[in-house]
Amino acid sequence: MNGLELCEAYYNECAKEIFEQTFKSLMERVAIGLVGPGSECFGFDDEYSRDHDWGPSFCLWVTREDFQRYGKELQACYNALPKEYLGFGPRVVSPGEEGRVGVMDISSFYARYTGLDKRPFSMRDWHISSENLALCTNGRVFSDPLGEFSSWRTTLLEFYPEDLRLKKIADCCMLAGQAGQYNWQRGILRNDPYVTHTATVKFCTEIMHLVYLLNKTYAPFYKWLFRGVAQLPILGAELSPLIAQVLTGQGGTTSQNEGWKQQQDTMEMICRKVISELQALGLTDHNSPFLADHVPSILGRIKDPEFKNTLWGVKKKTSDKKEIIKQILEIEWKMFSTVNDKAASDPRNQGQPTCRDFPDEFKLHRTAKFLAWPETTLLSYLQDLKEAKQTNRNLMTYKYARMDNLIPSENNSPYVDKITGVMVQWQKEFMAKYPRIMAGGRALTGGEAGIDWASFENYLRCELESYSENTLKSLFLHTETLKGSGKSMSEEIYKTLVRDKGYNSLEEAEGKQSN
Repeated sequence: MNGLELCEAYYNECAKEIFEQTFKSLMERVAIGLVGPGSECFGFDDEYSRDHDWGPSFCLWVTREDFQRYGKELQACYNALPKEYLGFGPRVVSPGEEGRVGVMDISSFYARYTGLDKRPFSMRDWHISSENLALCTNGRVFSDPLGEFSSWRTTLLEFYPEDLRLKKIADCCMLAGQAGQYNWQRGILRNDPYVTHTATVKFCTEIMHLVYLLNKTYAPFYKWLFRGVAQLPILGAELSPLIAQVLTGQGGTTSQNEGWKQQQDTMEMICRKVISELQALGLTDHNSPFLADHVPSILGRIKDPEFKNTLWGVKKKTSDKKEIIKQILEIEWKMFSTVNDKAASDPRNQGQPTCRDFPDEFKLHRTAKFLAWPETTLLSYLQDLKEAKQTNRNLMTYKYARMDNLIPSENNSPYVDKITGVMVQWQKEFMAKYPRIMAGGRALTGGEAGIDWASFENYLRCELESYSENTLKSLFLHTETLKGSGKSMSEEIYKTLVRDKGYNSLEEAEGKQSN
C-alpha cells in the first residue's frame, strides 16, 4: 500500500465519522485530501520514504473565515486521532516541516506555493515555478463538498497560458541544444570532464522539462523529474530509457575514449524524436536537426505580440535567494550610508543610526531577516529598491524620518497594521521564550514615532511603510502561511543569527548567555 492509499483509508476508517459527528454542519465546507510536499503525494514513495514525514495523515482545507473561527478546534480533533494505522506510523515530522498535514486555510495553502492570494489570471500571475505548481496540484482530494479548494486546483491544472507554454518550450529547446549539441562536444574535444558531465545533466534536464511541457504537466522537483517523465504519454515512455542511457553511459568523457561517440548518437536520437514530435504537434515547420534552430518557429506561434517580445516566461538561471539578498543589501547599504544625520530635535539625541559604524552587523541582521522571506517577496522588494534608486528616493531616509516623526506617513496600506500585529506578537513570544538572547535588545513597544523611535514595533512599522503594496501583500501572505503552520518569523530569523554566531540551536545560545 502506498502512502496516498494509506492516508485515504486512514481518513475513511479512523477520522471521517469523528469529524462528521463533532463538526456536523462545518464539514459541509471542509475539503479533505493529501496534497503538497512528500513522495507519497506524487505516488513515488517506497520503503525508503518512510523514515520521515510519512505515515497515516491527511489535510483539512477550510476558508479563511472558518480557519479563524474553527481552526484550533479542528486541529485539536485531528491531533487526537490514532497515531498508528495498519502497522504504519507514527508519522515522524522533520524539523521545519510542521504544517504539511492537518488544518489549513485554503488561500494560505495556495499562497505558499504561488505567492498569490487569488487564482492566477494575468501572464505575470502565472510566473510561478513548475516545481511549486506541481506541489500544490499533486496528490488527491478525498472530499470537497464546498468545492472552493478544488475550484482553485482546477484552475491551476488547466496549465500555463498557451503563449507562456510556447515560450517555455522554446526556452527548453534552446538550452537543451546549447548543452547537448554544442557545449558537450566542446567539452569532449577539450578533454574537460566537468563541462561534459555538466552539459550531459543540463541536456537531459531540459529535455525532460520539455516533455512535461508538451504533456501540459508541471515538472516536479529534480528528485522526481526522471521518475515522473516515464509516465507521460507524449514522448515520456519513449525517451526515458534513452535519457537513462545518456546519464549512465560508460563511453567516456574525453576525446581519447572513442566510447563518447555512442553517447553523442543517443543524444542526437533524442533530439530527432523531439523535433519530430514538435513537427507533429504543429509547433515547428523547420527541418533542422538542431533544437536551437526551431526556437524562432515556436516563438512565431505566440499570439500576443507584446508578450512575444518580453522576457516573461523565459527560464532564468535557477534563482538563488542569497544572490537576491546580496543585490538587496548592496542597494540598502548605499542608501543607509547616505541617510541624513538625525535632527537636533531627536528626543534621545542619538544622532545618525549607530549600526552604520558596523556594516558587517548590519548585513548579518538584514540577511537573517531576508532569509525568512519567500523568494517572491524578496524579488518584489528588490524591485522596490531599484525603482526608488531610479527616482533618487532613499527608502532608508524615509524609514528613519518616519521613526523620528519628522514626516507624515505616505503609506496607508491596511497590510502595514496586519503585518505589524502578527510580527509584534511573534517577537513578544520569542522574547518570553528566550529572554537571555533578547537581553539588551530593542524594547518591544513603547510609544509614538519620535518618542520611543527605536522600539521593535515602531522600527518595523516605519520600515513596512516604505514597501510597495505588492511587497506588503506578498509579505502578508507569507505571515498568514507561517501562522497557519504554527511557525514564527522571529524564530526563523534568530535561528539564522545564532548559527552565524557559532551556536547549533537557539537553546544552546540561550543557555550560554550570561544572566
